[in-house]
Amino acid sequence: MYIIQSMVVLLYFAGLLSPALRAGAQSASPAIDRSATLAMAQSASPAEARPAGQHIGIMDIDDVQPGMRGYGLTVFQDARIDTFDVEVIGVIKNQFYTDHDIIMVGVSGPYVDEAGVIAGMSGSPVYIDGKLVGALAYRFGAFPMKPIGGVTPIGHMLDIREAVETETKPGSNAPGGTPGGMGGGRHDLGPFGLDPSGLDSSDFGPSNTGPSGLSPSELGPSGLKPIAVPMVFSGFHPSTVSLFENDLRSRGLVPVAGGSVAGRVTGGSVAGASGSGETDSLAGASSEIPDNVASNDADPEQEGPASTGGKSPLEPGSAVSAQLIRGDYNMAGTGTVTWREEDAILAFGHPFLWTGALNVPMNRAEIITVIPDQTGSTKISSVADEVGSVLWDHTNGIYGQLGDTARMIPVELSYDDAIRAPRTYRFDVMMANGWTPLLVNMAVSNTILANGRMAGERTITIGGRIVLRGHPDIVFDDQFSGQASISALARDVNGVLNFVLDNRFITPMIESLRIDIHSSDKRSTAVIEDVWFGSETVEPGDTLEVRVYLRPYRGDRQVRRMDVTIPKTISAGPVQVLVGSARAVTRHDLNAVPQRYRPTDGPRLIELLNNRRTGNRVYLKMFQGGAGGMVKGREMPGLPPSVLAVMDSERTKGSFVPIREKVVAEETIRTDYVVAGQNWSRLTVKR
Repeated sequence: MYIIQSMVVLLYFAGLLSPALRAGAQSASPAIDRSATLAMAQSASPAEARPAGQHIGIMDIDDVQPGMRGYGLTVFQDARIDTFDVEVIGVIKNQFYTDHDIIMVGVSGPYVDEAGVIAGMSGSPVYIDGKLVGALAYRFGAFPMKPIGGVTPIGHMLDIREAVETETKPGSNAPGGTPGGMGGGRHDLGPFGLDPSGLDSSDFGPSNTGPSGLSPSELGPSGLKPIAVPMVFSGFHPSTVSLFENDLRSRGLVPVAGGSVAGRVTGGSVAGASGSGETDSLAGASSEIPDNVASNDADPEQEGPASTGGKSPLEPGSAVSAQLIRGDYNMAGTGTVTWREEDAILAFGHPFLWTGALNVPMNRAEIITVIPDQTGSTKISSVADEVGSVLWDHTNGIYGQLGDTARMIPVELSYDDAIRAPRTYRFDVMMANGWTPLLVNMAVSNTILANGRMAGERTITIGGRIVLRGHPDIVFDDQFSGQASISALARDVNGVLNFVLDNRFITPMIESLRIDIHSSDKRSTAVIEDVWFGSETVEPGDTLEVRVYLRPYRGDRQVRRMDVTIPKTISAGPVQVLVGSARAVTRHDLNAVPQRYRPTDGPRLIELLNNRRTGNRVYLKMFQGGAGGMVKGREMPGLPPSVLAVMDSERTKGSFVPIREKVVAEETIRTDYVVAGQNWSRLTVKR
């Protein structure tokens, strides 16, 4: 089958399809008389042009034959719906998985002849013989000689409605599905280490976006891949977009500049929706070109009488955006509406973010222009009125509901430095496992980059909190310094949000998020050079004076004092004392007792996140050897042998973990520096 299809494609490129085949195709599916249908459309509305109760039908995939001709609808300029020509090349059966077919089509017409299959055309409805065939959703080849597209059959897209009705729907702002490779919840905070500097770049966002870890750019043979979705950025500095561009492109998203939101259309159903309830009929489409659609024989540079203009409702061929961030910062993906029935919308024809359940604003979009590019042409758009919500992100497209209000996470992000007055940015972000941390990271990075230097030394202090419904707040309170301070800050925020959203204990309902950032253009780091103890021998109940000597970056040596109370229950004998940075002390904990960072329930998870060590503190831990254990995340040191034997018998149930180290004292002091280094000492306890 693939060999036959490949031969057909080559013949199409070369223009060598036999005259008989082309003649047969033309007789089987006559070319559309656009001038006649446009004149008819201008003289009557679509509803008047066909008998009452008659709705456009759907062409089954089995009825699609090579050589058939039709047209597609999309927007190339403003909000005007234009047409482009389509000719069926063939049908690829079982593409991506069983019973999933793709219709190969040649496309032509103004814009398309020059630019090819354009990013933003995803979802463009394709009609043959007055029936809806499906949505233009895929493109073939990296540098095709002629534009070749792939159409997702409309029957596949209508299955999305069943998923919406049968699958679990998101709550008021509950997370959507998890991108591939992220499911199952986080079991261990060890990799996070409660030490922001221990993360790698893979923690910036979802590790995968396609099934089984495939990204959209890797799907399909012979260069077949989803048409890229232009991601409109408003309020973002170019350096921020550049920082995340590779990650977005690997997921089939093309960052582009664009405009911001104009407003919101309220009041439930948008005017013009069809009242049809038939599952195999379509509202807003007809066997002739609708009166708000411009023929592709018209001059695309001129706005004729067929232009929509104004605030038209969404209908097949309209440009539509799914908004991931809205407010002072905006980010939205733009595609095309395929199908509408009453207030239900289907669009794109391929996955958007691979999230499954979703809850983000659905907006009209207006196309500013088309940028032709041999590596991939794209529409430049602006996000217009909010008209509903996108509720489902499926393999075969997205599903939206007109009149619905999306629930997002309200964010307040404040920034100040020595030069600028404090400024607060207010925006909403979508809630979805893996994606919410990425979006917040982009906003945080953008705020710092747009207000400060692009590179160089800096120190950043962060405060704030995540407000959870029904649970204690999770607090941000840390400091980062050096040339990598922005990425360290982003990893900290990302790590916390990932563990909140992707855990196996609680369903997080984030009510709000606040982040306060103070930045200075200098490096504030220090190294632990030495530690002095008031005595090498201590007794129970003593107060031990400890002096920590710090060497700041290009500064004079400084001393910090902490007083440690020796517990009255401490055993006689040697004790080990570790004085070090957050990284050093956490590394020891992970090696000695990793179960300390393995939450066993929701409250323990939140406790661990709130007690995570921070870079601007010096930590002291005093240890003694001794048998003990951990039960459900709680340390029980120094257990008597009889109790230890009983507890140890429960090990087969996984509730008890033996430990050979007992923490007898802990202390910490806050500094003005991001601290590095450690010091081990040995003291003696006498009773």
